[in-house]
Amino acid sequence: MTTWFGYVGKLLRIDLAREKHTIEELSEDDAKLFLGGIGLAAKIVFNEVDPRIDPFDEDNKLVFMTGPLTGTLVPGASRTVVAAKSPLTLAWGESHFGGFWGPELKRAGYDGVIIEGKAKTPVYIFIHNENVEIRDAEHLWGLFTGDTEEKIRKEVGDEKTRVACIGPAGENLVRYAAILSDERVAGRTGMGAVMGSKNLKAIAVRGTGSIRIKEARQLRRNVARLYPMIMSYPPNQILSAYGTNGEMLSFYEYGDTPIKNFTMGTWEGIKRIEGKAIVSKYLKSHKACFACPVGCWKIVRIDEGKYAGTEGRAPEYETAGALGAMLLNDDPETLIYLEKLCNDYGIDTISAGVTLAWAMEIYERGLITKEDTGGIEIKWGDPETIVKLIEMIGRREGFGNVLAEGTRLASNIIGKGTEKYAMHVKGLEVPMHDPRAFKGMGLQYATSNRGACHLQGTFFRIEQGERIPDLKIYRRVYRFELKDKGWMVAVVEDWHEVLESLGLCKFVQIYPGHVAGFYSLTTGIVKRVRDLQKDGERIFNLKRVFNVIAGVSRKDDILPERFLKEPLKDGGAKGQIVELEPMLKEYYSYRKWNENGIPTEEKLEELGILDMVKQRCSQLGVKLYQ
Repeated sequence: MTTWFGYVGKLLRIDLAREKHTIEELSEDDAKLFLGGIGLAAKIVFNEVDPRIDPFDEDNKLVFMTGPLTGTLVPGASRTVVAAKSPLTLAWGESHFGGFWGPELKRAGYDGVIIEGKAKTPVYIFIHNENVEIRDAEHLWGLFTGDTEEKIRKEVGDEKTRVACIGPAGENLVRYAAILSDERVAGRTGMGAVMGSKNLKAIAVRGTGSIRIKEARQLRRNVARLYPMIMSYPPNQILSAYGTNGEMLSFYEYGDTPIKNFTMGTWEGIKRIEGKAIVSKYLKSHKACFACPVGCWKIVRIDEGKYAGTEGRAPEYETAGALGAMLLNDDPETLIYLEKLCNDYGIDTISAGVTLAWAMEIYERGLITKEDTGGIEIKWGDPETIVKLIEMIGRREGFGNVLAEGTRLASNIIGKGTEKYAMHVKGLEVPMHDPRAFKGMGLQYATSNRGACHLQGTFFRIEQGERIPDLKIYRRVYRFELKDKGWMVAVVEDWHEVLESLGLCKFVQIYPGHVAGFYSLTTGIVKRVRDLQKDGERIFNLKRVFNVIAGVSRKDDILPERFLKEPLKDGGAKGQIVELEPMLKEYYSYRKWNENGIPTEEKLEELGILDMVKQRCSQLGVKLYQ
């Protein structure tokens, strides 16, 4: 029997339809090839879910997975990933959250949970060490996420229980519904809707075990040495003081913060919704996820006015951009309320804001009228309308039922040329970094497996001048240049697969050499940076094959026309467009993908997954290469 370090060595599989669970041993080969976290989740989903099925089919599986560093003292080791086929992109889906749920799951004795089938009626799962229960959740159905967490903790009689749950948006199958745990959000690609489709309201976890570390003393020493370096990194100092929204003014100067559905480069309202302005006035307390020295989690409270008594997480940068600048909403108190409202309902703020921006633009252009919206006048910068539409989305009422589909599907429903104004890639709404300001981000958006994703590589950091010698990025990269962006984006994408597989938060900013050391000291499995990088490449390519079987090809590695043909008239990215094709050509060549965007047999053989891919394609009756 394997003695595991870092890993717990067990996976919990729960069949909701049969109301049964089994415990499986973690494979040593899987741990070495796919690491954990998103890597192991990708392997499971690839082998067990047909990429062509309806995401709401009960045969879709929902995988919660921690990494081997999750729950250890490594800085930022709090992360959990959730993966399934996405109801929003209709292809690969994944989301990530920090907080305390993942560490608690490992202390309960499991590296991950695989959810399959569909419960006949609403249920929640309670995991208390070796005891696993499927409990009735009829009385919880319809509750907001915070209320759900509170009620479950009271029911199980332990305030230390950690709960991951959905709100009404997930229950109503809003395609970008999120999963919440202690105000930390697995927001993107609609994993909350998959959870709702299975009649699963929550997974509550309480663990009293511990995680074995191979070289615990040396790990503690290395972590202690690293803390000063982490906190000397300027972005971390900003995050620590003001949260993620503390960088908004910096991004704005680059022309990076999107305004009015990516049509404007400057806007006076930005000064009222950036992080320092909000936190300085409304801050109640600072919080941090498990093992985090940075503490970007800010709690704010409104004491007076219309939203008096509203208390919760301060608007993140993505929320302030999506529900603020994108909609020309410069009211900070409305933003605070909207952050809480979206978290209550369990709604991804990025997809919600971009979808509302699309609706506002097509309303302004006369492509829809009050007859389409149920009598609602959808105007830019109208806080009351934004609040009303978010509530309608969460309940799928009226025009909110259309908006709950996301920009791609909603624009297909409306037609009339509205597709042109839907800002998405592969169905996932574009986040709050304009690729005309950082052109490598445009390539990252186009090629990310889950669609437009700023976290697949955070390449804007490289284009701000950061160098990563461990990944052979030795020189400073100019944000508007195209040279070398293809291979650099691929390299950074692969490294971020590593971080998401090990369970590390990207905001903490640990250099690859240190990450490799932490992994080796924790697990006893010695890997260098180049070994981990190859693991990341393997994971990225496996997800790409899943997408290819789902119907994704080179035609989908594209950006909205606005980025390719419409330069901004002012601001820090004035006059710029994204010249995608030359970067994409270099990217494909570096990746060893063919002209259709399919990883070649040579590449899959090099990564050690060709036989697995061939076997799975044979099971599905699929031919990758015609």
